[in-house]
Amino acid sequence: MNYHIGTALILQEFNPSCECPMCKIEKIVEENILFQFLNDAVMEDDTRARVNKLGFCADHFDMLFARQNKLSVALQAITRTNTLKKELFAKDAKSAKKTADALRKLTSTCIVCDIVNDHMERYAKTVAQLYAKESAFRTQLLSTKGFCMKHYASLLEHADCAGLKTKAYLADLCGLQDKHVERMVGELQWFCDKHDYRNREKPLGSSADALPRIRVKLYGEKKS
Repeated sequence: MNYHIGTALILQEFNPSCECPMCKIEKIVEENILFQFLNDAVMEDDTRARVNKLGFCADHFDMLFARQNKLSVALQAITRTNTLKKELFAKDAKSAKKTADALRKLTSTCIVCDIVNDHMERYAKTVAQLYAKESAFRTQLLSTKGFCMKHYASLLEHADCAGLKTKAYLADLCGLQDKHVERMVGELQWFCDKHDYRNREKPLGSSADALPRIRVKLYGEKKS
């Protein structure tokens, strides 16, 4: 298969080691973007303008703050806070509701989320294109344990990028997801059944970590 900048992470991470290879890709993408926001990007006028407009969600602010370059975080926090400061005042009940609505909208956006989502949309499209163009990739796709529901939905949404092989791609994708959701249900069921005293001496097996893995399957991996 052809490795290039658009496919390398897919070919690297699509393996049976986790419940969602797209989550692994997202973590790498997210880490790279956070690095940029703590280094050269913070000095760029365009970046500062986008931070001023969109800010950061609580998760990504925490992730930035947890890293070493606190000065970059502080500079971007000043930029963002000065924007919010302009929306603090209301003269009467009607304008207070408008101000409240404006603040909710202003604080519900995140520049890092937007950039990560743009990257992940392109990866979802590339997965479909790889399936259509590289016959060996079908085997690699089917070797995985499926995806979290968020990334599975994204792969479905962009399945038409497989072109003439869209139907075959969807059949494989849906079959893969159904197989591994069923596997997870079975592992969770045994986790529950193991609490019956009659099963006390039987091994827990793969069900031992079924709960944290179903967390990934249902909601994706936690933010670092």
